[in-house]
Amino acid sequence: MSKPAYHHGDLESALLAGALERVRQVGAEKVSLRALAADLGVSPSAAYHHFPDKDALLSAAGFAAIDKLADQQELALAIISATGADGALARFRALGRSYVDFALNEPHLFRLAFGGHCVIPDALESDEPPRAWDILTSALDGLVEAGLLKAEFRENSEILVWSAVHGVATLILEGQLPAEAADGLFDSLAQMLGVRP
Repeated sequence: MSKPAYHHGDLESALLAGALERVRQVGAEKVSLRALAADLGVSPSAAYHHFPDKDALLSAAGFAAIDKLADQQELALAIISATGADGALARFRALGRSYVDFALNEPHLFRLAFGGHCVIPDALESDEPPRAWDILTSALDGLVEAGLLKAEFRENSEILVWSAVHGVATLILEGQLPAEAADGLFDSLAQMLGVRP
């Protein structure tokens, strides 16, 4: 008699959750769609129905990792009670700090999210860009509204801020800079943008 087919309630979500956990533990290069299917007790063909190959799974997992970054950023911003200019500046600093902390606390997820599996430029141009991008945009708009950042310096400032914070986070993660190198970064970025404290 043939073995009865096993039907998973939400196989796509289960595969994605399994991939995230596997990446978190051992890195993206050691993720196998077949192994995840076996862990869940389903056939490889059932897994391939949701993700045609490993790259498709890792792309989805990478965007899920970016969502986890956004979760951490939202938690960091939620504890800031200051308002006005002080609050806007505190949110700007907390946003950068949470990005660096995510890189250091979740190095495999960070590398997956920004390592080429996700087509981020396409996502930024979509109707629903990643939450992390919206959070950054909101923080920069907050600096303008608080009178700390001149409107003429606001255009494309997301790219400057993201590049600088990502670069420092990556250099610290790879052991090229000490962890404390991030401490003065956010004030330096504010100065580059012309933010008046």
